[in-house]
Amino acid sequence: MARAVWIKCYSRVDYLVYKNHPADCQPGEQITIHIVSIFVAPIKFLKLKNLSSTSLFSTLFLVLSTVFLPGLISPVWSFGQEIVSGRVTDGHNKPVKFVKVELWEKDGELYQHTSTNRRGEFKIKHDPCGPCYLEVVAPLKSRLAQALVEDIPGNDDRSVLVSLKRGFLIRGKVLHQGKPLRDLVVKVYSEDHATDDNARTYGGGAARTGIMGGFEMVLTPGEKRIVVLNSRYPELSPRYEAKLKVIEDAQLADIEIPEK
Repeated sequence: MARAVWIKCYSRVDYLVYKNHPADCQPGEQITIHIVSIFVAPIKFLKLKNLSSTSLFSTLFLVLSTVFLPGLISPVWSFGQEIVSGRVTDGHNKPVKFVKVELWEKDGELYQHTSTNRRGEFKIKHDPCGPCYLEVVAPLKSRLAQALVEDIPGNDDRSVLVSLKRGFLIRGKVLHQGKPLRDLVVKVYSEDHATDDNARTYGGGAARTGIMGGFEMVLTPGEKRIVVLNSRYPELSPRYEAKLKVIEDAQLADIEIPEK
């Protein structure tokens, strides 16, 4: 006589058959186990007939391995694609979660984005391309300044560690004759951007104006240059530039974009 062990899943029913071993259990013994699982194919219930405790554990191991292991194993490589991965921490080397990470090609059309997990980790897969930028933007409430990692190779895998620095919250508005200008790119650069690698990575930031022309970003202290790039309103100047000194949280004076 063979003993049937069967499990019923939300998506399917699988059957496993074992040879009879009379010494393992008493005739007619029946064990029913209920399992709550968060796996992709959750088990509704697992019912094992005529099994001793020893056979029970070995059967559980085999059943769970048979059902779940194939779905959990995935290749660590990805043919034809490159991977940019890394970890984001604060100044105390603690991971920062929910950080927006954007990857875009310097002189091309590639754009990918993701967010860090609770361990501060992220991974972006992309097709081979030219050199890329990696922009790291923490939630505003964290008061951690943005970071920009330049010259990420687009044709090779790369892992980076980004340690974000504390900064000040800067808010502003972009207008024309009192009317808000939306969807304009606002960039901030350190005055030492061209000569200091650290300032180039941690000294700036970027944002896009909202429906009321407003923008906000967290910036490290120091002498900066703010630039507004306009490609939405052809009758207005395509570029505005001014100096900015960051020493505390601030609401900037309204930025007025002139006509051409």
